[in-house]
Amino acid sequence: MTDELPDADYLLLASRLVPDRDGGFTISVLRRARDMAASGARVRLLTVDPGETADHDAARHEWVGRGLIARGDDLRNLFDDVRADADWLRAAALPLPAPAATAPTRAIAAADGRTVLELPVIAGDPAWHLSIEPVVVWDVDGERPAGWVPGFGGLYRAWIDALAAEGARPVVVLCEARQLGELLVAEGKPLLDPSVRVLHTTHACHVLPPYRWDSPMDDAWSRWLAVADRFDGVLWLTPSQRADVERRVGGGIRSFVVPHPAPSLASNRPAPGRIIVMSSLIARKRVDHVLAVLASVLGQLPHARLHVHGDGPERARLEARAAELGVADAVTWHGHTADPSDAWADADVFVLASTNEGQGLVLGEALAHGVPAVAYDVPYGPRDILAGGGGILVPDGDVDALTGAVTRLLGDRATRDAMAVDARAAAAAMDSAASMRALGHAVRVALDEPRPRPGRRTASGGSGTGREPRR
Repeated sequence: MTDELPDADYLLLASRLVPDRDGGFTISVLRRARDMAASGARVRLLTVDPGETADHDAARHEWVGRGLIARGDDLRNLFDDVRADADWLRAAALPLPAPAATAPTRAIAAADGRTVLELPVIAGDPAWHLSIEPVVVWDVDGERPAGWVPGFGGLYRAWIDALAAEGARPVVVLCEARQLGELLVAEGKPLLDPSVRVLHTTHACHVLPPYRWDSPMDDAWSRWLAVADRFDGVLWLTPSQRADVERRVGGGIRSFVVPHPAPSLASNRPAPGRIIVMSSLIARKRVDHVLAVLASVLGQLPHARLHVHGDGPERARLEARAAELGVADAVTWHGHTADPSDAWADADVFVLASTNEGQGLVLGEALAHGVPAVAYDVPYGPRDILAGGGGILVPDGDVDALTGAVTRLLGDRATRDAMAVDARAAAAAMDSAASMRALGHAVRVALDEPRPRPGRRTASGGSGTGREPRR
């Protein structure tokens, strides 16, 4: 038992965790697992991408080297487990014959070349994961099919059940990906063991432009929200997003606010005039707005410089835009930065100009380093994070206001330094202990009061199998 987290086996389930892919999502998942382990919890990271074991081993090695996992076996992959020993899958499989396949298949082979299963290949469909095309399970010798499970949902649920059966403690799944979560609570065979608790995290803004509470949503979010009341808890990153969702769909979803924590406080000796951007170079981040800010700021503060840390498909266009604005000599493009500590160490001001965020993990990093932030007031994160001080919030899309706030901080050292003190205080209030306390509360509620989902009875707190949660 830990002070923050109940005694349980925790499974953190993500689609993939590949170094330097998927931006803040990957880092936030790994940091959550690391914080949970530091609190004394037993945590296993799980992924379901059907890559080769050698590629997964390379990722494990990299994460160990970066200090984000302690050992390579802390990160497990469904298909690596199948290759090593598929007995758990054969035990869960339905008897043959399987329904006739209508899609091409891909064989997954063990290290010795034996076929262990065949996956359907659903091309060109964004909802491929919902397919119930048969996943065919082969016999132990790899000579012939031995059974099948219905689609990816059947495969994922069988794996979670097998992992849950390995211990005697309650099992709590923290699902980090919506395309996985909706399958865990779906109807089908096999059903997820009713004694397993499923908490679902969120990582992104759920609405499309113009990003108001009642703006359109894409199909993936609409589908997910339609089944979100089946999760034992949904973990929102900000109070603002939780409130907007409840305003839209009512109070049927059991919701908690569990933010990503700010990192530990770190030193900062700012280079005067150094503006920093830390993001992927994609259209949503609106780095072109920051270039426009720089062009205006240079007229009053010729020593200002912009340092852009990140890479992406917009880089060439942004470099061309810097040249058009006449600021190319004042911009340094650092590319992807695996360890941003040096970048924060001499940053003077951080600017966030995104159209939307899930929380804005990078804002917490800026504050923890004592770097004042200037951010557009967009959903979700900037308003919530800067409520404790440490930055300036300006109206969404108002480049003049963004320019004014940056100019003010760069041109007035007393104001900038006072805001740096506020930034550290705000970050300290959002540390990992606070995040773990919030998570622990959500887990306790989930363990005590399971939510209805297919295969589970909840009138008396029991399960559809008659089993109580493992204690």
